[in-house]
Amino acid sequence: IVLASACASQQSTPPPVTAGVIFPTMTAGRLIQGPLPPAAPPPADGQLSNPATAIALANVPTATPNFAACPAPNASASLEGAVQGGAPRTPAAVSDAIGRYLSDGGNVGEIERVLRDSWAMLGEGFVRGDLDLTGEGIPEVVVSFNAPEIGGTLLIYVCADGRYTERYQSTMSAETSGTPPQILSAADLNCNQRPDLLFASQICDEDGDNCQQFTQLTSWDAGRGRFITLLGGGVTSDESPTPLDVDGDRISELVVRLTNDGDSTTGPLRTGQIVSDWDGASYVRSYTQYDPPRFRIQMVHDADQAFQQGRTRDAIALYDLAINSPTLENWLNDDVIVLPAYARYRMLLAYADMEAPELVDVHAQILQLYPDLATAPVYAELAIRFWD
Repeated sequence: IVLASACASQQSTPPPVTAGVIFPTMTAGRLIQGPLPPAAPPPADGQLSNPATAIALANVPTATPNFAACPAPNASASLEGAVQGGAPRTPAAVSDAIGRYLSDGGNVGEIERVLRDSWAMLGEGFVRGDLDLTGEGIPEVVVSFNAPEIGGTLLIYVCADGRYTERYQSTMSAETSGTPPQILSAADLNCNQRPDLLFASQICDEDGDNCQQFTQLTSWDAGRGRFITLLGGGVTSDESPTPLDVDGDRISELVVRLTNDGDSTTGPLRTGQIVSDWDGASYVRSYTQYDPPRFRIQMVHDADQAFQQGRTRDAIALYDLAINSPTLENWLNDDVIVLPAYARYRMLLAYADMEAPELVDVHAQILQLYPDLATAPVYAELAIRFWD
């Protein structure tokens, strides 16, 4: 008993567990801060700095194709025979016919021939059987076509249990559809070990004159057994997005170039780029980066926005550029007369808001430049009325 008591007295109470920093679930727009070890720069020779990394990458399991899951080739299978009464007239009918033909042992080449020659739907579309989008080792069948009654359509078929099943369909309206969908990329954009299919469909107005690209991104979700959309709502733009690793994190961003300066219908447009980034679940718009203003009116718009946001000093500097910059172009012929008068009026308001002494100098400039208010732009009279 004495020995037991002595041993018990020497036991110490375990220290209480102190909870560390609890990081919230990664969510777009949520800021997470925490200490991280400094990242070692990549070696100049291109070799991996940690041998364990090379071993891990070399031992990544590869899919073992199960060719028994797909139907055996059958030369007697007929795609045209799968449809009664000629060419199908709805996306569901086309999809059902191609699915039954593939399940009967049909081949990609015959699908392409029938779509082009018999059904007159292929156009600039395609039929491909070389893309393994599910990562199971067996390529899927991807079909792109367009028909006046149907519209631009993209279908993806996956083989399992001895038959082919359509697991993805994208169909544009027949009234606005232009050329068939085109694949932009079939690479792993977000580094999640699964290929992502980036494709664009052309949409036009009723006259077929003004056309844009509608881009979508889909990827296989093994847990759900279907393809899911990674670009919610798609992206409509003059030019299709380009996958680029803008920030060097090995994950490709989607970059939309803004190259249209505008026309008489739209007015002057800003050029630049819109970047969408991966947030762990989907691609969302990250930021918009505009090029420096090309036209005088665009500089005035930037100045007005700065003034409205309370950045008065910035607004004054931008108004000054709108007046004096020799590189800015005039969108309209009278911009060279009207916009400087407007910019000086707004500068007068900005200096008055700041109670700055430069207010007097701007007022003197307006009196000197526009002695006759009857022939001057209306903004000169506004400035004088405000001063009075």
